[in-house]
Amino acid sequence: MFYENELEFFINFIENCKIRTHIINDNNIPESLDLGIRQLLGLDDDYFNTFDLSSVDIGEGIFLTDIFGCKYYFIALPENDSKKTLVVGPYTSQIISLSEIEEKASAYSLSTSTIKNIHKYFTAVPYISDDGFIGVAINCLCEKIYGSADKFEITRKQNDELSDITVLIKGQKTADEESPLITIQMIEKAYEQENKLLNAISQGLVHKAEMFFTSAKPSNMLESRITDRLRNAKNFLIVLNTLSRKAVENGGVHPIYIDSISSDFAFKIEAAKNTDECDELFFTMIRKYSRLVQKHSQKGYSLLVQKVITCIDTDITADLSLKTQAKLLNVNPSYLSTLFKKETGITLTDYVNKKRVERAKHLLKNSSTQIQTVAQSCGMLDVNYFTKIFKKYEGVTPKEYRAK
Repeated sequence: MFYENELEFFINFIENCKIRTHIINDNNIPESLDLGIRQLLGLDDDYFNTFDLSSVDIGEGIFLTDIFGCKYYFIALPENDSKKTLVVGPYTSQIISLSEIEEKASAYSLSTSTIKNIHKYFTAVPYISDDGFIGVAINCLCEKIYGSADKFEITRKQNDELSDITVLIKGQKTADEESPLITIQMIEKAYEQENKLLNAISQGLVHKAEMFFTSAKPSNMLESRITDRLRNAKNFLIVLNTLSRKAVENGGVHPIYIDSISSDFAFKIEAAKNTDECDELFFTMIRKYSRLVQKHSQKGYSLLVQKVITCIDTDITADLSLKTQAKLLNVNPSYLSTLFKKETGITLTDYVNKKRVERAKHLLKNSSTQIQTVAQSCGMLDVNYFTKIFKKYEGVTPKEYRAK
């Protein structure tokens, strides 16, 4: 097809927003477009009515909000040999929590199993608070594949039958049935999101890591494993803390940097008083772990250079001379010097001095400690030598730096 590249870009963009897409041939509707919710509730007729694509003709598209408040786009794609329809969705612009489901459904004697599966469904459906950008992206795609905006039209359809959550009980099955389809979709999505999040953390990609939960509070999107929402959120954070530790370790960060952050989060998680604090802890956690990789990743360095860097970062006041480090590692000083510069791009002495200057800048900005004491805290006992080194890297003396 002539628009293959544009369609591929569009699909990648939409799926990066965590929204599913399908390309359907000749109106052959797959069973899982709605993640299995209608099958669970006995709404088979509504499934085929909702996803009847026979009315979507070339040059047309439909934007549909279904009886669950979930949104879909159906876009006819121009083809010569067969009819193809692009389906985007489901997604929702409202958060449906377990407490809301239980409150609305209590009068209808829904089984515990059904309530749990309904909540699984809404947890699996992506939440997009402001979905205007999706329509813009679809218009751009249609303009490309049809040539101009006047050659296609998107019709909006709102299902007015029921707009309340009580629609969930309309055709409910009487037995305590599990929905394997919803369970599978939920598990697959959870693991996919988890892997993407941890991969972003392991690479130090803060914004990419945050992207996975920018549209909603994590505590509202979690599947409740127990009835206590605060305990449920805390359990999630405990698991995330453990997985993030391993992610940054895989990102080349030495455990000595990880341990203190991990322990600090463990205390803060248990001290959280409400789910809002848990939500804030979530974002703080992914930021701190991602930045830990940015700052301390030793990926790509040999084990010997990793040991030297760890030693420097552990105690900046120690004797960090080339001769001493080579003796500690039982290697030739000349070999260590050559290897360190080859892998880091600077000499060991420059690396140590830069670390000491960075430490000095922090102390000069955030304390009123005397400059001589600052020098000693950075491993330089001679204040004149400290001033000389500081000016070499910063262009000003420590006193001038503090004054600025």
